[in-house]
Amino acid sequence: MTDMTRRDFLKAGAALAAAAAGTELVGKFTPQAFASPRTDIPDKWDMEADVVVVGSGTGITGALAAAAQGSKVIVLEKLGIPGGSTLMSGGWVWIPNNPIMRAQGIFDSRENALTYVRLIAGDQSEDQIIETFIDEGPNMVEFVGANTPIKWGIAQGLFPAAEPCTEYHPEWPGAVPVGRSLCALVNDQPGGGAALIEALMEGAQAKGVQFHYNAPAKQLIVRDNPADEREIVGLVAEKDGREICIKASQGVLLTAGGFDCNLEMKKSFLRGPTPYFTGSMGLTGDGILMAMAVGADLRNMNECYGMPVYKVEAERKNAQGQAASLAFLLEKSKPGAIMVNRYGERFCNEASDYDSLWRSFFAWENWGMIGYRNIPSWAIYDGSVREKYTIAGMPKDKPLPDWVKQANSLRELAATVGIDPEGLEKTVLEFNQFARNGKDARFHRGESLYDRAWATPLGGIQATLGPIENPPFFAAEVAPGDIGTAGGARVNQNGQVLDVFGRPIPRLYAAGNNSGVGGPGAGYGGGGGTIGPCMTFAYLAGKHAAGLAPW
Repeated sequence: MTDMTRRDFLKAGAALAAAAAGTELVGKFTPQAFASPRTDIPDKWDMEADVVVVGSGTGITGALAAAAQGSKVIVLEKLGIPGGSTLMSGGWVWIPNNPIMRAQGIFDSRENALTYVRLIAGDQSEDQIIETFIDEGPNMVEFVGANTPIKWGIAQGLFPAAEPCTEYHPEWPGAVPVGRSLCALVNDQPGGGAALIEALMEGAQAKGVQFHYNAPAKQLIVRDNPADEREIVGLVAEKDGREICIKASQGVLLTAGGFDCNLEMKKSFLRGPTPYFTGSMGLTGDGILMAMAVGADLRNMNECYGMPVYKVEAERKNAQGQAASLAFLLEKSKPGAIMVNRYGERFCNEASDYDSLWRSFFAWENWGMIGYRNIPSWAIYDGSVREKYTIAGMPKDKPLPDWVKQANSLRELAATVGIDPEGLEKTVLEFNQFARNGKDARFHRGESLYDRAWATPLGGIQATLGPIENPPFFAAEVAPGDIGTAGGARVNQNGQVLDVFGRPIPRLYAAGNNSGVGGPGAGYGGGGGTIGPCMTFAYLAGKHAAGLAPW
């Protein structure tokens, strides 16, 4: 691997923040992009390539696709280590009707996928984008398999002993519970994001792709071409403390991630307060800002891939430049756990997928002191959760953090954290009856295969429904965070960035979370549902750019 050992790279997959501690982190929370493009062409370029890719996560797929067609490719990475949020992820890749599931006899079809993805998109994606993803995603999987050392496998779920499920809405029309989520295998076991990024990098480097770290892109360079269009001819980046100009004779592909760490953009665009991030600290919207500066249209900017988090833990870690943990994801659906608002009310199916659950925070009260009814909210745990599982990521033999509150009665616990005591007691009484009856009559928790597969390996409805009756009781405040924002520059089926009139901006491409593709659209379909579309459109963009005649 360039600039690091294989051991360093694999350690980084466990936690980017920890791995990056020994590297130079550039522009941790500050956008690096300039407000306007550069219009003067340098007399001498500091570097030259056919295709320049900004970002070294799923964008490596685009670099690989361009290099496979003979283009000279440079990849710029803002931070000191490759991979971005993909490196920190589980590394799953959600692709409907993929060749790996077909080879294993798992049925899927184009019609199935169209039905399901259109529902997921929530009327926030164009059919051209949805159909392109469904038709080209399997081709991307085959291309990566043929051009990297990756060994694809089918992801099965968190608990192999439980009912397997990786689809987030397995009962919806067109769903396929298992098979659409792929992973990179290491010794026949899922290798996570590190294994995926490593395979992509090995394939790209074998084809001559050059990677530059601590090299944030700052500004696109444009010119008026012979057709009287403003086209992208290169960009300005920072390297070793100085600005450099890099020629891109075929095109620039923006795959710099979303605006997870840009609080100003989050306040301006997202549907509700989502201040906390669980991904890379380098995601400040640079690719989106550079695209906007040359007239790009935007899509899907009101969406993110939601992830509820423990509020105090997220505040502390984010302030230190670290990602918030995913502990709440693994604890929210355990038997003996619920979520309540300040009135002591449950407001969602706690065992649902995290993205759908995130949306439940934003119910709006339109009387009195108007505001979000479900912010703030708390996780409430029975003592059995502490004994059998974890709370705040801590097993029973480890001390709990100071922000987890404990009491011997529900009324005492409610008073400690600011919940209405009578409301909490009423809610717990109702939930306990649901748990004993094996049916959540209010929010249908446990009825979906997803709920049961991701709660515990117990099996059946009791995998997630259990009463809250054994003291001590625990409470921890939870809040909406995200694993990535989902909007950005509007693109077409080739990954070309479109201006506000729907015309391609010559030689400018975007994919991943700085494009407006999303999952496609508002939501996403299953484990790896962020990475699948990102890789697919990066692959298409790299191929298209490599097919252009150099300027």
